[in-house]
Amino acid sequence: MKGLFTKKGFTKSNKATLKGALFVSLASMFTSPIFASDDLDGVLLASSSLTTYSSQRYTQTKDSYYFDQYAAQLIKRTEKAINWYQEIVNRGGFIPLPASELLELGSNSKAVSLLAMRLFQEQDLLTNVCTKAPCIFDKHIERAVKQFQHRHGLKVDGRVGKNTFAKLNIPAEQKLNKLKLNFYRITNFAGSSDEQYVYVNIPEYQLRYVKVGDVKLQNNVIVGKPSWETPAFSDEIEKFVVNPEWRIPISIATREIAPKVAEDPDYLVKNNIEIRKNSYIDSQTVNPNNIDWNSIKPYQFDHFLVKRAGEKNPLGEVKYLFPNPEAIYVHDTPAKQRFSQTRRALSHGCIRIEDPFSLAQEIIKHQGEEHALAQVNDARNENSTQTFYLDEPLPIHLVYWTAWVDENKLVNFRDDIYKRDQKALLKNDNQSVIAALLESK
Repeated sequence: MKGLFTKKGFTKSNKATLKGALFVSLASMFTSPIFASDDLDGVLLASSSLTTYSSQRYTQTKDSYYFDQYAAQLIKRTEKAINWYQEIVNRGGFIPLPASELLELGSNSKAVSLLAMRLFQEQDLLTNVCTKAPCIFDKHIERAVKQFQHRHGLKVDGRVGKNTFAKLNIPAEQKLNKLKLNFYRITNFAGSSDEQYVYVNIPEYQLRYVKVGDVKLQNNVIVGKPSWETPAFSDEIEKFVVNPEWRIPISIATREIAPKVAEDPDYLVKNNIEIRKNSYIDSQTVNPNNIDWNSIKPYQFDHFLVKRAGEKNPLGEVKYLFPNPEAIYVHDTPAKQRFSQTRRALSHGCIRIEDPFSLAQEIIKHQGEEHALAQVNDARNENSTQTFYLDEPLPIHLVYWTAWVDENKLVNFRDDIYKRDQKALLKNDNQSVIAALLESK
């Protein structure tokens, strides 16, 4: 419904980029003094005076310029992490852990002593509890393992098996380079000049809604599988649709659905799909029996497949639209069980959100339109397809960060699920680092 949200909501600020400051900041990675060991807080980072971008510097300038405090602190924390991991590299890096049997609560072996030392190096374990032999895998070590697993995107069970051993044996220099690469990405975050925005960190499988520097909502998401990558870009949410139809992309229609219809002529009826003649919104439909489904080639189809709203609709009960050439949007899903997986690169590129209406509720609340919640709930109860427009579009940013320091000051690392990091091979001198980062953008 046009006019659902009044214009007294958030006002978009003038955009500004940080590219001009990038080279100063990158250079500071190599010229700023290394922290003494007593100054290092390890994985749990305390407030630091070291920062390239002072939040005060931006808020005290012209009224027309806004610098988001969340982004400012993210930059500040990540820069400190770079210096800290540089210190670890200078000290010789992490101790290697030989392949071992499963280590868990109660384990008693030499491998436990090595594990404790390794966890102590990144301060997941604040005190090395294995100073004397034999060493027992106790609750302190289990808690440290769980924190390590959490910040590396692993299954958090406190047990050290194949996957956790693999992450523990990643060299410190590799982690340092990963932080440098992502520092460049974070520094160029488009949301840094937005007063409120949504952002999705693709490798983290997380969506956040940020307003005036505070995270108002955080949600698990599913992103595109490696063969159907979710792209990184910025746009604006213009509307959301309750009980949406699914306008099936031609790629899926021709590559996946057409062969199924060829095998089972009743496939479309069974799955509540209809063929619309000239467009997705055309009222004129086409009889599926008039189409030679065996002859359809990828991306070659004269009509449009639409799955009607309903329980089996893959878009679930709501979708959030920010029209873009990639046809990417955020939506609900009936396959809720998939959110329990730690690796959630499972979709065809769009972003599936675990608690779908939480975003609509936050948008409505923070734009001061609480009365609109009743309209949304009515649409849900009536099972009717309704579109709700935002008078002031909400910025949304899809980012690809594989290393960062979170709101709890924990240094996080994630898998390079789309191999985008591999395009930026970092070297030791300043110029090659900058060149590699710019080339990989």
